[in-house]
Order: sequence, then C-alpha cells, then structure tokens
Amino acid sequence: MGMELEDWGARWRDGHIGFHQSNVTGALEEFGPRVLGSVPGRVLVPLCGKTLDMVFLAQYADAVIGVEYVEQAVSEFFAEQGLEPLIDPDLPLRYTADKYTLFVSDIFLIKGEDVGDIDAVFDRAALVALEPAARVRYASHLRSILKAGARILLVTFDYEQSQMHGPPFAVSDEEVTELFGDGFEIEHLRTRDVLDERFRAQGLTKMTESTFALIKR
Repeated sequence: MGMELEDWGARWRDGHIGFHQSNVTGALEEFGPRVLGSVPGRVLVPLCGKTLDMVFLAQYADAVIGVEYVEQAVSEFFAEQGLEPLIDPDLPLRYTADKYTLFVSDIFLIKGEDVGDIDAVFDRAALVALEPAARVRYASHLRSILKAGARILLVTFDYEQSQMHGPPFAVSDEEVTELFGDGFEIEHLRTRDVLDERFRAQGLTKMTESTFALIKR
C-alpha cells in the first residue's frame, strides 16, 4: 500500500490527519444523487476514516458501509455522531449503529459476503491513498465484490508526482481508464484546479481534481 498500514495508525494517534475534511466533499454534494441514485441503497465507502461524507450519504441511503484500518477513526466517527455502536468482535471487526456499519480491517481482507449486496461506492480517499501496484489490486478487488449495475462516484487528484510524495498520490485520468476500463463503463464528469496553499507549500505547481461516474458491467 502507499504507506504501511501501521503508519496510518500513527497518523491518527498523533493527530496528523490533514486528509480528514471538516465538511462534506463538494463532488459528493454536486454529483452524488445523480451518480449514485436518489435512493442509492447500500453504499460502500472504502478507507472511510471518520468522514462526514458518510453522514451525507446516510440522509438518503438505506445503509452506509465503511471500511477503515484504524479503529480509532471508527470509534471517533460514532462518538462525534453521538451514536453508541454495537461492536461485533468477530473478524472482520465491525461497529454498527443507526444506518452505519463500519469494518475495522484492511480493505483487501474484506470479502463480498462481509459487506453484502453493494449498490454504490463513494471513493474520495481510497484509490489516491494507494501506490500504483496496490491501485491495480484495489480496482480488481472492487470488480470482484461488486454486482453488475453497481455505481461508483470516484474522485482523484493529479499532479507531478516527483514534486511531492503522497498520499494523496497522483492518479491521472488515463490511469483511471486503465484500471477500470475492464469491467466498468466510465464517464468523466469534470476536472478542476484545486491547488491550495497547503499543497503549494509542499512544492506543487499544479494540482487537479477529477470526478468520474463508473457503472459495473
């Protein structure tokens, strides 16, 4: 993976979670209902952290299923939402409350029977958290656990990789086609400039965000 799994745990313990947004992802607000469906059923959020995107999705989904390696992030999500989760210690460990089921697990260890029938996926933080070889494995993994007709709203970032070490890692529009072209219909929704002071300070001269709608064939 892009970073060793233990490194993610250290980031959460030390409060180095610049990747955590204090608001809902703009692309989800703008494209979510159209891409995922006005009632998207069961939505999977891979590498979910404690993102508020899950709260947004829960407003109109039947169920929100998250997968997150760091248990601290999962417990903080429920605490911050004022929910008392039921914790099932059987592997994969899962926290459940209200519409949410969050698995504490490496995403690659999660099987289709664990998450059940998934209608839609929102990915803002999973693909871009992985280095190239793991991205190939991730796309294959999604292909294996999703049913035909399942929809994905995917957000990626692209920049000159030599200017900064991820995550988020640079994922070009062409790579999205290479990764998901086999097994998915792909619609490129938009690309926009998102370079800000935080990334400029790390040496970036250009950064774009692309949003895609994918449908499993």
